[in-house]
Amino acid sequence: MDAASLFSGQLLASLRRALRGSAAPSLEILARLAFQRRQAIRRAAAAREGRTVPAVLIASVTRRCNLDCAGCYSKALRPDGRGAAPELSDDRLAEIIEEAVGIGVGVFMIAGGEPLLRRGFLERVAAMRGVIAPVFTNGTLMDEEAEGLFGGTLVPVFSVEGSEAFTAARRGAGVQELALSRARSIRDRGGLFGLSVTVTSENCDAVLSAEFRDFVAELGAAVLFLVEYVPVVPGTDRLALAAGQRARINDASLDPLLPCAIVRLPGDEEAYGGCLAAGRGFAHLSPEGRLEACPFAPYSDSSAAESGLAAALDSPLMRAIRERHSELTETRGGCALAGKAGWVASLGACSASAGARAAATVA
Repeated sequence: MDAASLFSGQLLASLRRALRGSAAPSLEILARLAFQRRQAIRRAAAAREGRTVPAVLIASVTRRCNLDCAGCYSKALRPDGRGAAPELSDDRLAEIIEEAVGIGVGVFMIAGGEPLLRRGFLERVAAMRGVIAPVFTNGTLMDEEAEGLFGGTLVPVFSVEGSEAFTAARRGAGVQELALSRARSIRDRGGLFGLSVTVTSENCDAVLSAEFRDFVAELGAAVLFLVEYVPVVPGTDRLALAAGQRARINDASLDPLLPCAIVRLPGDEEAYGGCLAAGRGFAHLSPEGRLEACPFAPYSDSSAAESGLAAALDSPLMRAIRERHSELTETRGGCALAGKAGWVASLGACSASAGARAAATVA
């Protein structure tokens, strides 16, 4: 089994488990699973033709956000949006997602900035059948109208930091309480939601504690994303997980201790033979339409908005990173590719984007 199959299999198994445990109608669950089987067949057919299609497309749909979280990688890589082209329209973003469906992508992880600032786009994706689209949100802009977008294709994933104190320190006072009130509202309506925790050296023990497991169980989350912190702000290397902490986060024995599915990002990349970026397991779409290797290492030489997603996946840079993935195994700091501008340049494919070069100077 190849790396993409292993990675997507883990992610999809987690999401399927979450779906089966939800109050969603059984016919809807069956439709989603059938869609995933069709997408896997499409990816396999593409592979036989020498084309790479990732199982997962991470789409950062905006750089705008109503919060100013400490250590935010989006703002750190492109302060105030400098050097960025205008964000794509709702229609063009949706067209790229539709193309991705057509070539075999199965899961769309929608991030920001704050995705709820792009409600028109979310409405377009919500109408797509079979698609699984977790939407990572801080939850503070979730109102009754926004809640109405969720419950089918879109699955809200509320970002917290493991405790009210950790969340307040990074995101602001009262943010976690507001997000959890919206999560409980969705739960009480019989809807599906998840939690996402950025795991650092400081909150790792709290996230792994029995108290946190009880909290997740009481809240009723269907899926828990554990995202390893990537230091992109100067002076934050101390927040990166140590090797022992990373091993604990990736330990499969944690899974049966929680009543919900667990998705680890990036997960144990060494088990996959190296980095999964650039389409080998996933790729990243920027708000301006560039296809980037990874959200934390936004190296790009192509625009999915201009050439189309399939062509962008086959760009010289994307191919070169995939071909030498074994040189990129897990390092302290979560993302094996972040801060590797010199390595990317050595591939002789294309130069990194201005944002990626900036990332290399601060990682």
